Amino acid sequence: MGAASVTKHLGKQGGRFLLLALVIVVTGVGLGLAAGYPVSRVQFQDSDAVRLDQARLAGKVDPELALTAQDDLAIGWEAGDPALSSFGLLGSDFCGETVELPTAVSPKVTAVFAKPADSSVLISEAVRVEDWQSATEYVDSVGKALGKCDQFYRTDLSGNRVQVEIKPGPSDELVTDQVSRRFVASDGSNVQVWSIMAVGDVIVSTDYLGPAAPQKSLLRDLEKKILLRVAPENFALGGAAATSTSLSTSPEGSPTTVLEGGAADESTGDQPENSASSTTLPG
Repeated sequence: MGAASVTKHLGKQGGRFLLLALVIVVTGVGLGLAAGYPVSRVQFQDSDAVRLDQARLAGKVDPELALTAQDDLAIGWEAGDPALSSFGLLGSDFCGETVELPTAVSPKVTAVFAKPADSSVLISEAVRVEDWQSATEYVDSVGKALGKCDQFYRTDLSGNRVQVEIKPGPSDELVTDQVSRRFVASDGSNVQVWSIMAVGDVIVSTDYLGPAAPQKSLLRDLEKKILLRVAPENFALGGAAATSTSLSTSPEGSPTTVLEGGAADESTGDQPENSASSTTLPG
């Protein structure tokens, strides 16, 4: 890449970051995003995960249902500033490489949540693309781009360069077509924990940003609820098949997803006992 191209690339990154900084000043959320400069290479080991029947799911997954919902979150989370959705993961740079989204066949849908108690933010995105092969290839491309560095630099709001370390995701991936990482600022100022997965021809991302790491199970708990909504017959813990599904309404009026066994599971990690929604995991 020539000097002129590098200058142009960094200029685009700088403009994007300055816009985010402006949003941060308005909303009071002092966080950074994933754009940065690669330092060195790292490789992560593969982990066990459920293989979804992507061909069967293609065209059947509703992107709206693939978003994190308010009822998926614990008490303390609330609707966030929609402006922050423009800084979601899909279509972002990873280790200095732009990973282009496949051709979308429906508008990208987003949801933003904030936790005022610790100034953390959660950005959820979903988009249907031209086919399931393109969705899985996008996830693979993000993983390959991340294989090119284990550190990068971002500029904070004061104009200082901060080194960010790339670490493995919060736990093993739930499905095979998934990639996740933690971006940890070396000065301890913020942590970004995120995940991207393909479900049929829909690409789903969940992105947490905060001054400290979230509860370890937060992202995986949210993703389990998404998968049980949009692919209950394909996804089940331990590879067990869900033989029947139905959407019922609890006495409190909130939706409850029921799988084989008939009773809702009340042990869902970050979700408190009195949360409005629950899901059953086959055991």
